[in-house]
Amino acid sequence: MGDRNLVDICFLTPRFPFPTTKGDKLRVYHAIRRLSRKHSITLVAAADEPLDEAALSEVRQYCELMDVVPVGGAASLLSILAKTPTTRLPLQALFYDTSAFRRATRDVLARKRFDVIFASTIRVAPQVWDERTPVVMDLMDAFSRGLEMRRGTVAAPLRVAYDFERRRLQAYEMAACAHFPRLVVCAEADRVALGSERVSVVRTCADLEQFRYVREGRADDVIVMTGNMGYQPNVDAVIWFVENVWPKVRAAHAAARFQVVGARPSAAVRALAERPGVEVVGPVAEIAPYLERATLAVTPTRGGTGLQTKVLEAMATGTPIVATSFANEGIGARPDCQLLIADDPEGFARAVARLLEQPALRDSLSIEAHAYVAREFSWDTQVERLEGVFGEAIERTAKFPGDAGR
Repeated sequence: MGDRNLVDICFLTPRFPFPTTKGDKLRVYHAIRRLSRKHSITLVAAADEPLDEAALSEVRQYCELMDVVPVGGAASLLSILAKTPTTRLPLQALFYDTSAFRRATRDVLARKRFDVIFASTIRVAPQVWDERTPVVMDLMDAFSRGLEMRRGTVAAPLRVAYDFERRRLQAYEMAACAHFPRLVVCAEADRVALGSERVSVVRTCADLEQFRYVREGRADDVIVMTGNMGYQPNVDAVIWFVENVWPKVRAAHAAARFQVVGARPSAAVRALAERPGVEVVGPVAEIAPYLERATLAVTPTRGGTGLQTKVLEAMATGTPIVATSFANEGIGARPDCQLLIADDPEGFARAVARLLEQPALRDSLSIEAHAYVAREFSWDTQVERLEGVFGEAIERTAKFPGDAGR
């Protein structure tokens, strides 16, 4: 595939890929940006939030054709209510299974012959389930595994809904692994959980152009956590940190400040601003400047799936970081060399204190962490890997043209 001068690729996504505020959007944006250098890109994207012209223009420059379809509201609610009793599809797939999105997808795929379709997340699988064009399904994470891990962090009434959706997701993920010629995820743990030889790992990376390495000019005693603060695992993490770790940090370092930076802070996250030394910054145009100014970053994530890009972004900027073992799971950084690991409140508070008190340790972690990310998490390398998966999907579909399940 790589030797061909032009490959027509259709991207089908449940969210518009810019701004890159979520992991699936980040993966799609960087794939489109790099693949457009030598391939023809078409994008069909659902959009569950308003988009401005700047965002549209940023992505349009990489696409030969771009079609954006609003979803949400009454149409998505109707899809869920009408179809849930009669289908085994996960609710999050039904949310995007609107007539408008189906029609747009069908019209674009009928307009030209594509060499391969890149379908972003299990949410768009129904749109391409019957396609004869080779499909690479980016599951990104094993979503069912994520719900299972998060179940213990939510209120009891929500666990019923989590169990309902998890069962549907698990069955649909297994069906997808048997149906599509090739699939990708962003972390090895998710590949193992899915247990299919058709699944490959294509990592999510930090953008080293955006998250530049900075050692000088950092503030004293400023701790930052970044991420989508409406995402339940991040909400759980920041509340756990403020309630269980932060009082211990402040007891030893009264001048310390904790900044919570990221989009969509929930009401529970916003309420943390009432705690001494806690500032809920909320959504910002760019995350990188907050990392560049911080003394250190924390990622106390206790559940979820995939790869924690917030850890990579901190490491890329040279911001020393304390993270849980879970947050480091898909990254594989070396404890006490590239980051500090702690999983209980006492250990986490001690690790934060070590970094506040030891500039030499901060410098050492900063240097080693940045070098590791630059070496192991390159978008160019990962997109080349994705091209290889495209080639495998094309070859498998050509080898078994009459096999509906590939």
